Amino acid sequence: MKKILILTYYFAPCTLTPSQRITFWARNLNRLGYFPTVITREWTAETRSHQDTKRRMGNNVRQEIFDTHEVYYLPFQPGILDRAYLTFGESALRPIFLLTKLFDVFMARFTLKFTSYANFLSLAKTLYKKSEFKATIISGEPFYLFRIGYSLHRELNVRWIADYRDDWSTNELQMENSGGAIRKCIANIESKYEKKWVGTAESIISVSSIYTDRLSKFLGKKGFTIENGFEEELLELKPEELFPVFTLTYSGVLYPSQDLSVILGALQIALNNGQPFHLLFLGAGFDVKQGRRIADSIPIDLRPFVKITDRLPRALALTELHKSHAFLAMAYGSMKGIPSSKLYEYLALGKPVLLCPSDADVMEQMIAESGLGFVANSAEGCYQQILKIKAHYEQGEIHELRKNSLSEIMKYSRFNQLQHIKEVLGD
Repeated sequence: MKKILILTYYFAPCTLTPSQRITFWARNLNRLGYFPTVITREWTAETRSHQDTKRRMGNNVRQEIFDTHEVYYLPFQPGILDRAYLTFGESALRPIFLLTKLFDVFMARFTLKFTSYANFLSLAKTLYKKSEFKATIISGEPFYLFRIGYSLHRELNVRWIADYRDDWSTNELQMENSGGAIRKCIANIESKYEKKWVGTAESIISVSSIYTDRLSKFLGKKGFTIENGFEEELLELKPEELFPVFTLTYSGVLYPSQDLSVILGALQIALNNGQPFHLLFLGAGFDVKQGRRIADSIPIDLRPFVKITDRLPRALALTELHKSHAFLAMAYGSMKGIPSSKLYEYLALGKPVLLCPSDADVMEQMIAESGLGFVANSAEGCYQQILKIKAHYEQGEIHELRKNSLSEIMKYSRFNQLQHIKEVLGD
């Protein structure tokens, strides 16, 4: 077995979406001849809100050893930015949080001692002095973990690879989400950090070919694409009894660029025609601002048909998805090349996927290839597609749709995607 070191902020027992990909890697790399050692922070499965990710947890380094991998859980002490977020981040005093962020960004040039992951570097150095690793994979975000790769390379000549789940300073979604003079100043500083720190990496990994190409050009580094994919056990979940009323479910949080007007317009048409459906935003309340945006967008007469939940434990969330008749996906405004991680889960669960509005890009292509896709760009078109999905249920054709999709979606299984890691590591 070849030993590799993985640094990641998110990892099991954390069940947030960012932890799922890297946790799968750690547990399955042994099937490809690697034994990973993981450095992460202490977690609990009971993470229900964004604020929960910022709270102190653990007192000592905890090691768990498995046949497939080992994990070092570091006690989590919130740094100045996380403490400022808990105190000011969602209040009228948010400008204080933004000023703290500016200070945090400035100090990252010199040290990570003020951050929530200051203890990662010292343990990584210790492990490198005890063991010989073929390489180190550092998974972002938080992207400041890449500074650890920079330090390890400078001090110990460590070979490391930057794994991007999203873009960093080139991330269009984050720029849409923030904006403002302070954010632009921070983005400018971080762009320089990114080039400097990742400039010491051997290569980069990202989750779509468009992301990978953009990052490779920006950084001047060789790039590899390993898509998020889905875990194959999702294919084997037992069916659940469907909700009594036709239910369309969106899983996860929304971004500001995602347009709700089309799906809410379709619901209005359905209500006017005496055929209302239920719209479930599963876990969207995890992001307070976006949960509020959804709630504020719903006309009074549609409110009885729309439900927004906080984040649920993964097993319960999967049950709710399985009880749904169809899944909702939405384009990220005019942005292209964004393969939503939830889309892979949708495909694995084998229900119809309504893309409304469409990105006319990678998401539309994925659901079209699967045979599970229904696409619309207007409220009327969306309503008509919902009627088509209902007809498939009424005619007993849903099982056949799922069966036919299996051969098309297996290339997106997490293990099939993970096999590309051998090319990344030069094996």
